[in-house]
Amino acid sequence: MGDKAGIFLITYNFLDLTKACLESLKKATAYPYKLLVVENNSTDATLAYLNSMGITTIASQRALSISEAINIGMQRFMADPEIGYIAWIHNDMLFYQGWLANLIQVLKQNPDIGKISPYNFQGPPEQYNDVIAAKFMSDNRDKCYPAHGGPWVMRKEVVADVGYFDEGYGDCGGYEDWDYNNRLLAKGYRVMISWSSVVWHPGMGTRKHLDTRAAAVKNASRYTSKWGKGPRV
Repeated sequence: MGDKAGIFLITYNFLDLTKACLESLKKATAYPYKLLVVENNSTDATLAYLNSMGITTIASQRALSISEAINIGMQRFMADPEIGYIAWIHNDMLFYQGWLANLIQVLKQNPDIGKISPYNFQGPPEQYNDVIAAKFMSDNRDKCYPAHGGPWVMRKEVVADVGYFDEGYGDCGGYEDWDYNNRLLAKGYRVMISWSSVVWHPGMGTRKHLDTRAAAVKNASRYTSKWGKGPRV
C-alpha cells in the first residue's frame, strides 16, 4: 500500500466555489495526493470546467445521494495501490500550508484514530492567511479532542475494516456521517478534530441552497432505528 492521499470532492453546481477550492488546494497542499471529483449531475458549467482542466472526474448522469457519491470516491481510491489515506473535501473550503500533512502525521502517531478532521476557520476569509494559519497550528499542535468535522481523512485500512457509507440515507438529508462515526466507534476507533491543522470552512456551501427537509426527516428515522436517539460523537 502506498502513502499518497486520495482526495475527492463532490460537486453540484456553484462552479465559482469549486474553482476557488481547487486553486487553494493545489497551492496549499505539498503532501503527495491524487484528486478525484465526483460530479453530481450539475446543470452549470462545472463538468466542462473540470474536463478543460484535465481533472480526473466521475460524472454521474443522475442526482446521487451524499452516501452514494462518497462511496464512489472511496471505492476508487481503495482500488488504487498508491493510496494510503482517503480524504473528503467540500467545495466551500480554502486550505493553508501543512493542513493535510499535519492531519496525516496525527494518524501515523495515533493508529486508534479512525477519522480525523481539522479545526475550521470561519468568518470573512480575507482575515486569514498562511502565516496566521501556521501560528494557529503551531500553537495548538497538541490539541486533539473527540468531535466530528470536515474535511476528514482516514487511513485506507480503516475503510477496509469499517466499510463504506450506508446508502440507505437519501439525498442530502444528513445523518450518514453520524452513522459512519458510530460504526467507527463500534470498531474501537476514535473520531477526532485536531487543531494542528486548520482550513477555512463556513459550511453548507451547496446544501444551504437545497430543500433537504423531507430527506432529513427520512434519514433521521433511519438513524434512530439503527442507533437510538442522538449521535454518539
